[in-house]
Amino acid sequence: MRIITPLVFSATLAAVPFSVLAWEHEMERGVDLYQTADPVMVLSLVCDPNSVYGTTVSAVMVGVGSDLEMNAVATFRFPDLITIQARLDYGRISKSTNEGGAWEPLLAGFRSHSTVEISVDDVSHTVRLGDPMPFSCI
Repeated sequence: MRIITPLVFSATLAAVPFSVLAWEHEMERGVDLYQTADPVMVLSLVCDPNSVYGTTVSAVMVGVGSDLEMNAVATFRFPDLITIQARLDYGRISKSTNEGGAWEPLLAGFRSHSTVEISVDDVSHTVRLGDPMPFSCI
């Protein structure tokens, strides 16, 4: 019985879908949508690599709980200690505005790390990104 219990636990744990800890990808109307499934903080990346809708569509979007349209400063801290601050306008950091040059460093961080700590107002949370992905954003 002692051997069977750990085996049953391991088999049960292996059956849990780990995709909730990684970027989920879908294509909608020619635009790539990436999103992490985190109950505390929603992190999304909208990529329009072919400029289907112009350059204003590509954006990083952050939501805390049910508040998806925040106007605040967000701080992203990656495991290599690179910290990027950017202003959220209605929950978005747009490629077209790219204030302070945040767009390229954010993409580089998302492409090379499996976690990021995001702070918005007084909420700070580490979001698990899973395996780094080669996002279609440029």
